[in-house]
Amino acid sequence: MNASAKPPSRASLEAFAAAGRRQSFRDAALDLGVTPSAISHQVKVVEAWVGAPLFERGVRIVRLTQQGQALSAVLNAAFAAIDQALDTAQRANRASALKVATLPLFAGVWLAPRIAGFEAQHPALSLSIHTDPRVYDLLAGEADVAIRNVPAPSAGLHARKLIDLRATPLCASSLAQDFKTPQDLTSATLIGLSVGRAGWPDWLAAAGVPGLKPKRTLVVDTIPDAIDAAIQGRGVMLGLTPLIWDAPAAAELVAPFRTPPQEAGAYFIACRKERLTEPVIQSFIEWLTSAWRADAPRLKRLEKERLSDRR
Repeated sequence: MNASAKPPSRASLEAFAAAGRRQSFRDAALDLGVTPSAISHQVKVVEAWVGAPLFERGVRIVRLTQQGQALSAVLNAAFAAIDQALDTAQRANRASALKVATLPLFAGVWLAPRIAGFEAQHPALSLSIHTDPRVYDLLAGEADVAIRNVPAPSAGLHARKLIDLRATPLCASSLAQDFKTPQDLTSATLIGLSVGRAGWPDWLAAAGVPGLKPKRTLVVDTIPDAIDAAIQGRGVMLGLTPLIWDAPAAAELVAPFRTPPQEAGAYFIACRKERLTEPVIQSFIEWLTSAWRADAPRLKRLEKERLSDRR
């Protein structure tokens, strides 16, 4: 370590702490909403400043060194103490405010038409809904509650599964005639998302064409953007069923293949474990899970109708 060097930034220390806590660069990246390579870079910054390796790196596995364990424990405790202090400072306002982070599609087609029911139960509540597609860090207090499509909830969070999601290719009817089998996607433009899960590799592998190279790719920020691009005939998107069928614009899209939809994670509603007993958070989670449970049969019927109406 260079004694005169500037200490690592908080971002670097948080990345190292998350990697140490999860014993995985990939899982730390999911927690912080960045890429595994970004975590690796920040960890190297901390190691360079310390002057020693803090992780033992193997094939698809990392393990803290003894020095890394000590530093990780202290940093995670420190960040937890900071979070707790900030949480305490804001506690007085929580009974009258709720910040919900969710995804644009979920907010637009399902939550927005129903949220008035919850607001009617809490007329004095200041409710804010944020639809940035990035993953809000609940542990850092970026939101009170989050509704996300993730493979599994992060450690430290209480989460309830709302519904399993499945992915199926969708495109404009004018393009559907070009695709008979998944192999035909070599001549297609595949529409993907800039943030979140990389769904196409998983779907292609499950469809029996792993590593397929499309003609080109088009990256957009949100599912509604992907729907718009697909309607315009710009390519093939992966639709997350059943919720996508609630988007009015999706009625213009067709599923070109008879390949069954593939598993694509699930919607979870989550909050920090220690905040589950807060009345407003508890009430919102109970309201949303009850409303979703009541609507699930309709969504499943809609999914069956739309997927049976293939070209």
